Amino acid sequence: MELLLRIAGTVVGLLGGLLTALWEIFLSPPHTFGIILPVSPVLAIVTNVALVWFTRKVTGSNGLALLPGVVWFGTMLVGAMRTTEGDLLIPGNDWPGLLAILLGALGWGVAAYRMVLNQTAPPVATKRSR
Repeated sequence: MELLLRIAGTVVGLLGGLLTALWEIFLSPPHTFGIILPVSPVLAIVTNVALVWFTRKVTGSNGLALLPGVVWFGTMLVGAMRTTEGDLLIPGNDWPGLLAILLGALGWGVAAYRMVLNQTAPPVATKRSR
């Protein structure tokens, strides 16, 4: 049963990475009354930290907790590349989209770094000196 929960938690984390990346890509250029709203950079930070935390809690594994961030980053990179038809979801002049890539990767990296730091280190064996 525990293995099934770990697999399900990993799948949910991976799907979460994909869906939040798509959500942030399509929210990168919103305008209200001619003002650009930086919604996607804020979402990128919050969702990536939440994905690392969720996947770590469900799976109990640091390695599996890092996978949703890899899927998220790969999806964002694909969104920033031009297709053969010439379509581009995150253009080079869309600063909220580019900032979302930067801050999302930063949020994922900081969450992963803190996760590694919070590991309990194995006890160090000491020799008794005579």
